[in-house]
Amino acid sequence: MARLIDYDVTGVEESGGGTGVKVPTGLRVGRIALCEQREVKANGQPANDIRVGLDMGPDYDWLFTYIGLGPESDWKLAEFIRACQLKEKGKLDPTKQVNKIIRVKVNHGEYNGEYAPDAGKLMPPQDGDEIGGLSATAAADGRSNAIESDEAEESQYADGFVPSREDDPEVGSYDDWADDDLEAEVNDRGATIPGGRGNKRDKLIKALREEDNSVADAADEEAEGDENGEEGDDYESWEIDALKKEWDDRNLGDLPKMRGSGAAERLKASIIESLREDDEANPFD
Repeated sequence: MARLIDYDVTGVEESGGGTGVKVPTGLRVGRIALCEQREVKANGQPANDIRVGLDMGPDYDWLFTYIGLGPESDWKLAEFIRACQLKEKGKLDPTKQVNKIIRVKVNHGEYNGEYAPDAGKLMPPQDGDEIGGLSATAAADGRSNAIESDEAEESQYADGFVPSREDDPEVGSYDDWADDDLEAEVNDRGATIPGGRGNKRDKLIKALREEDNSVADAADEEAEGDENGEEGDDYESWEIDALKKEWDDRNLGDLPKMRGSGAAERLKASIIESLREDDEANPFD
């Protein structure tokens, strides 16, 4: 006779949507599969929040987020209300939000040294959004994720992270972001936070804007190189390793040192500029 096993799963919350695959980062689309108010956590500790489980499609585990109901979490509740396309003032029935489609900014997180997606900013859906995928606009713009595709271009960001640029109308001004989302975005990008005295929130916003500007400057330099470059060269299409080898073959000295945000783009632009100058100086070599 088999030995019987004692068990007690009273109050243990189900994980939900278990596929074993964690949803990649990016601006993604999910379906509210669970929405319940909690006064007590599974471990018996008091709670005052709404537990939301997002179905991120058949390929991924559910993504969970918690909407605090205290005054310190008004910003998160406002995000959730607007994502569900409810009136600015009224009475909320959590159960009636089940099956609604929303957008969620999936941020990079870690737990016990492993990737653990974190639900960031919540937003209403747009036409063309499909559960489990990138937002329709992100997909149309070609913004994919390196975790999903072996053919994705090499990124300076870890784990296929897709940054949310302020000039994207879907993202909006950093001034309207919550502190937690600002800090998560800075950490994910590896942006440098300014030193010295000052408000932490202001420093986070400044770090993101400086990183945005450095990427935009590098893109402008590349575009200018396309307009002013000599006929016949196609350096813009070269891989960085090929550019570095060309630099070494021409004995142009030590490579420039680039640090901080957008370093990879700025290094490539600097190498191309030097190669073109060398082409002008030695046109018959």
